[in-house]
Amino acid sequence: MVKLSEAEWKVMNLLWQAAPQTMMQITNHFKETTRWTKHTVMTFLRRMEEKGAVRHEEGGRAKLYYPNIRQEE
Repeated sequence: MVKLSEAEWKVMNLLWQAAPQTMMQITNHFKETTRWTKHTVMTFLRRMEEKGAVRHEEGGRAKLYYPNIRQEE
């Protein structure tokens, strides 16, 4: 069982809906409602990778982030 913060759950829900996403796509998605900066999103993604919730692949100029757990879990 992966423990995520409320903010990390927001990111997970976005990735479950529309993966893959770059860090900037995630930042732009939440910019208006949360005022998260790219540094904030970068921190969330790093923590979520450490927890095993997301993974990334190199995608040209930017990393592509995918959920690493199924929504049913």
